[in-house]
Amino acid sequence: MFDAIYREMVRRDLPTLLAMSRENMASIILALWGVEMRDEEVLHAIFDPTVYTEVVEAEGQIIGFFSVEAQDGNLFINALQVKKGYQGQGYGTAMMARIETLARAQGASVIELWVQLTNRPAMEFYRHRGYRTISRQGNNYLMRKKLT
Repeated sequence: MFDAIYREMVRRDLPTLLAMSRENMASIILALWGVEMRDEEVLHAIFDPTVYTEVVEAEGQIIGFFSVEAQDGNLFINALQVKKGYQGQGYGTAMMARIETLARAQGASVIELWVQLTNRPAMEFYRHRGYRTISRQGNNYLMRKKLT
């Protein structure tokens, strides 16, 4: 893994984040929900005033991002994306560690996220990092990790 730089997202990052989200998620959403992925939904999640989004840069380009928000004293992951070609190199793991650091700094004892039930690689990624499936709602599983 190359040295990575984390920074808060700025508006000029949006085209890159949207393209990365489409590349990673459009086929999953279409297969699972039967609808096209809408950029507006990603934008809404990123621009919600309660959401904090960081981008990860390596080799002079954005190679990933995550969005989180505090919910009832816990931290909720709205999005975690790594650009194709950089997946499997430890960037996702590093982002999860960064998220845990943010959660602890906020006093959160739990981190949660939703994952599409057909997204097996993502579920295994989260399980390997200590997340457990809590419940199912529609086509999604709620996963949770208790911080120690």
